Amino acid sequence: MRAYNYLLFRLYRFYTDRIKEKDIPLIYTSTISTILIYFNLNTIYSYLVYKDILKELMPNKYYILIPMGAIWILNYLFFVKDIRFLECDFTKDLRGGILIIIYFLFTIYTTIVMANYNRDKIIKQNIKYPATEHVKQRPSLEGKIRKWWKDTF
Repeated sequence: MRAYNYLLFRLYRFYTDRIKEKDIPLIYTSTISTILIYFNLNTIYSYLVYKDILKELMPNKYYILIPMGAIWILNYLFFVKDIRFLECDFTKDLRGGILIIIYFLFTIYTTIVMANYNRDKIIKQNIKYPATEHVKQRPSLEGKIRKWWKDTF
């Protein structure tokens, strides 16, 4: 919990010190930390789907909004709203900044690696079970206009 409070502290200080945001830095802090938490949870979820431990629960991209919204609300209400992370008397130091950067890079790296594993799994499934029905493409409007132009003139 202390590490997460330090992450919130550093995000909050980034928005108040560097960007000079005085109006709503708590919203920005909560949003960035929610995105990081979501990517970490999504990476774990993707790994479990890749290993066939869980079934695919989110069939399309719109299902991302529901868990991300729930995480944001919980994160804001329980961790960010009361500004408890400022009461821990953290100081900005080089070691903490490097650890935060390593955490960001680790999150990005694991997300990309799991995306590549899942992409390979999908490609193998498409090769193993090819589509049996070929859907006839409907002619496009541009094709109709070109045909009309060619036939008329």
